[in-house]
Amino acid sequence: MNVDVAIVGAGPAGLMASIELAKNGMKVVVIDEYYRSGGRLLGQLYEDTKLEQKQMWNGKEIANHLTDEALSIGVQILCKTTVWKIESDTIYLSNNKLKEIYTKAVILATGAIEKALPIPGWQKVGVVTVGAAQTFTNLHHVKLGERVLFVGIDPLSISVALEMKKAGIHVVGMMLPAPSLMTIEKSNPQEVLEQLLIVADMAPNSLFRLGGKIAKGKIKKLLLKLLKFNLIKIKGIPIYLRRAVTQINGQTEVESVSVSNLSIDGELSEIETRLEVDTVCLSGGLLPLTDLPQVANCILVDIPELGGIVPLHNKYLKTSEEGIYVAGNITGIEGAKVAMAQGKLAAFSLLHDLKIISEQQLQTAFNEVDIARKSSPISFLPNIKVGRKIMEEKWKAYSIPIGEK
Repeated sequence: MNVDVAIVGAGPAGLMASIELAKNGMKVVVIDEYYRSGGRLLGQLYEDTKLEQKQMWNGKEIANHLTDEALSIGVQILCKTTVWKIESDTIYLSNNKLKEIYTKAVILATGAIEKALPIPGWQKVGVVTVGAAQTFTNLHHVKLGERVLFVGIDPLSISVALEMKKAGIHVVGMMLPAPSLMTIEKSNPQEVLEQLLIVADMAPNSLFRLGGKIAKGKIKKLLLKLLKFNLIKIKGIPIYLRRAVTQINGQTEVESVSVSNLSIDGELSEIETRLEVDTVCLSGGLLPLTDLPQVANCILVDIPELGGIVPLHNKYLKTSEEGIYVAGNITGIEGAKVAMAQGKLAAFSLLHDLKIISEQQLQTAFNEVDIARKSSPISFLPNIKVGRKIMEEKWKAYSIPIGEK
């Protein structure tokens, strides 16, 4: 198959990029290993607090709309197909009918993967990741359990817990994982509180909303002491910042969890109690999925503020490899609105390099990404702006000729 542009990832970023490219006369193919297009959009269903009248964000409907629009203007979408190698102008596939695609440019919109959150007993039946819980609940309409506990408190897990509660599932609460080498940040009440303050406006509890505005220094310490008495509930779901799950119990299936109290500094009490649950959702956070840019020889950089290791790219989403662009969570963990705006920006960046669109059109697409960030209801990383600045500095250092450094 010969195309002008190959896009890897049929999520919000990839689909939006394909639409913009096809509108400008490009022959485009989108490749995804899932059985259908839409990516993480498929599992998203929540109340968008940034919209007037708090409208519902229905990711499945948005994914269907984007897919239909892409197909209607000639975009080819290959699902159940894995890209395993990118070399020069050739993409190699694991597909029974098609093994290679020849392309002039590539947009990588592969998204993110979930971090593991290993705690004793996590291999039992009834333990799922928060992403799987979201997909089962909102896409497949499967009730995972009767008494569901979330381990790991962050904007993503809170969002999914609220979605499950809205679907009629009993969410008994949210707790931290016990401290370990693998759960350092996720098990410290002070660090988790910093993350939780991002979504403080979702909490009906007036004390917590106040804490979200003034939690600094001694005020934060006071707030953490008060949280010992479980004063936080987000739309009816208890948030236990001072309790940690030390073990998931049961023969082969989840029957209960062992729970201990945590000090403000994250030290675990020796006294344990048991809480009966039949399902445990683990939330360890998200990591940009960077296998393909690495295979394609793109320079990778480690920027924790963006979620970890990401491809080096400029503000218009062009990588260090000529003809390869990136969009969506592969550039840093953000929401679907930002991913769609980045998909358009990556497409326009490519089109500008081909002298098909103007500098003004490119700049407009760039500005739309910032607008999308401001209108996103959920912020996954507290220092994402800092991360973007670091990326700009790293790109500047990379792009300056050696003799001028």
